[in-house]
Amino acid sequence: MSLLATLRAKKQNREVATLTVATDATHEGMQAPTVASVATVTVATLKKTPWAANAPTTPAPATDPDRWCWPHSTAMNSGEIDAYTMRVARFTDRGLSLADAEAQADRLVIRDREGDDLSLCLECTHLQGFGRWRCGNWQAADVARDGLARDLVLMLQRCCGFKATPN
Repeated sequence: MSLLATLRAKKQNREVATLTVATDATHEGMQAPTVASVATVTVATLKKTPWAANAPTTPAPATDPDRWCWPHSTAMNSGEIDAYTMRVARFTDRGLSLADAEAQADRLVIRDREGDDLSLCLECTHLQGFGRWRCGNWQAADVARDGLARDLVLMLQRCCGFKATPN
């Protein structure tokens, strides 16, 4: 079937709708009111959330490379991209595949935006090993001495023995 025949078949199956044009209500000797005097205006207010507390109140200058990024959209800004790439490198150095490292780094970007205090064992200075991990601060962390399960290492959690790895 040709393109023209397809378009004609679609046009024949289409339902028809009636269009009614809006008209102004007028009275003799009176001028029709404007929309501004008839309708009310609703003004939106910015809800203060942890990520919006530091958001600029003035528009970003045209030279700012992050002007369309977070918190104005879901795109990562330059600081988040730098943190993301450092985390991917650190996680692959600790034994994760590239796909798993990218997935974990994505989760941490969202965690940072939400202002959450959860952490991964992969971010801790006490994590030892490559793929078969153990905690160097196992007593304070209250975990197994000999080894850590992969699920535990990849779980966002609050740990008493956590110490962030310096950048």
